[in-house]
Amino acid sequence: MSRYTLLYPHMPDSGISLSEECLLEHIAAPLFQDGVAHGWWDVLPATVEWPYAVFWLAPPARPNSPDRYYLRVHLHDYPNKGPTATLWDLERRTKLELSKWPKGNNDVAMVFRTDWNNADALYAPWDRIAMDNHGDWPMKHPGRGWKPSYTIVHYLRHTRELLDSEDYHGC
Repeated sequence: MSRYTLLYPHMPDSGISLSEECLLEHIAAPLFQDGVAHGWWDVLPATVEWPYAVFWLAPPARPNSPDRYYLRVHLHDYPNKGPTATLWDLERRTKLELSKWPKGNNDVAMVFRTDWNNADALYAPWDRIAMDNHGDWPMKHPGRGWKPSYTIVHYLRHTRELLDSEDYHGC
């Protein structure tokens, strides 16, 4: 029995794609597990329906703020291509109602825009769809765009940093 089967017993041990195997290695790695230990994020194994997975992020306490935001992340061709995600209603299994998206100033307001791309992706330089639609972003946002050497932690860390900022006001 492999370590993947031990971590995620509902997932098949064989026949998974290289992309899925990379994700499993990345979420088992110390960098991801450190965020889990701090209560910053985790993956919900039962929600993995490749190429999608649902991760949660814990925002700081704010008025009208949930304990967790869920991101449904599309991971096609991961890690060669970067992830893209939308906020997710776990109970209804659909995109989170726009009125429940994070609110705030500056970068929080920009990244969690609900008036862009039907709110199917975060408006962030670390999101594949947003980056693909803004050819000048790699120069404007060095270090934030996706590189194949990155892991899912890159996406989660940048998103969580926004929620952890003073610019985040809740939802």
